[in-house]
Amino acid sequence: MFRFERFWGSLDKTVLFTTLLLMFTGWMMVLSATLPPGQETTFPLPLFALKQAVWMALGLVVMFLAMAVDYHVLLRLAPWIYGSSLFLLALVLGIGHTSFGARRWFSLGMFFVQPGELTKLAVLLMIVRRISSAPVREHWTRWAGMSLLMTAVPMALIMSQPNLGTAMLLFVSLLAVWVAAGVPGWVFATATSTVAGVMPFVWAFMKDYQKARILNFLNPYRDPLGGGYSVIQSTIAIGSGGIFGKGWARGLQNRLEFIPKHHTDFIASVLGEEFGWVGCFALLFVYVILYLGALKIAHRARDTAGAYLVTGITFLLAFQTAVNLGMNMGVVPVTGLPLPLFSYGGSSLIMSSVFLGVVLNVGRQHRR
Repeated sequence: MFRFERFWGSLDKTVLFTTLLLMFTGWMMVLSATLPPGQETTFPLPLFALKQAVWMALGLVVMFLAMAVDYHVLLRLAPWIYGSSLFLLALVLGIGHTSFGARRWFSLGMFFVQPGELTKLAVLLMIVRRISSAPVREHWTRWAGMSLLMTAVPMALIMSQPNLGTAMLLFVSLLAVWVAAGVPGWVFATATSTVAGVMPFVWAFMKDYQKARILNFLNPYRDPLGGGYSVIQSTIAIGSGGIFGKGWARGLQNRLEFIPKHHTDFIASVLGEEFGWVGCFALLFVYVILYLGALKIAHRARDTAGAYLVTGITFLLAFQTAVNLGMNMGVVPVTGLPLPLFSYGGSSLIMSSVFLGVVLNVGRQHRR
């Protein structure tokens, strides 16, 4: 029988409340970013804000389910989830919706679903399932090779979309589990040297826009009205916000739509312009508290599977956060990775909710 008091008492309040705070604040910034120029009231709500509210409601539902269902059930279902994600990745390459030269989404009327988000969970579950069921420090070569293969197959499909950012996240989650599991240093050295060795060949197969992103990162002013425009306008917006910002929905760079994709990839620049460096620091502080709370849960997990799972989730989300914030400040290349729980987008929001629901689930098992 479900008892709310027992369920509530077993939850980690730090992770829960920081997650809810990021969700709500992100929705407020999406609302500000999508208000039509000249509209001074929030009503009627813009379509993007309404859709994001729907995604938030669904995100809370799936987060609750992920908190309630034992994470060992997910590990048992890992092969099915992994196989389904590979099928969807292959299917989206054939019949998916194309936008900006990439075929990553299924179109469901007003909404778009990105199967690459499910793949992040599927790969992590398979890696954790494999290592938690094997003797530690035994047959590292075979286990590392198997986990690398399980990661490389979906990475290849995702890069074919093309979507280099999500592919990087899969590799980061693999490395995080390796670290948590105590994989010997020579395995990391071999993997790193292998990746470094193939990078020159990767450049030859990269799309023109991907090469341009790297070149524009090195010098945005080489193409100030094209590939470098987004980064230039984003840094101008953050800089113009000063210490305390211009106030909610009063940012000129935002309201006059100088910043492309200001409700998705560059939502942090909207925050920087409207709430200044104080707002940016507060956002970073909340993310740090969230991820430190998650690592604390990993440290106290009741078994190695829970510890590896939470560690992989934490590093994946933290890396995605760092890349997005760095992209907004012009210190990393533009990758198209959204800011977890904050940017507009249903697939990313729901999968981040599932991830953090799993983190809270592992925490519940320890407290029980």
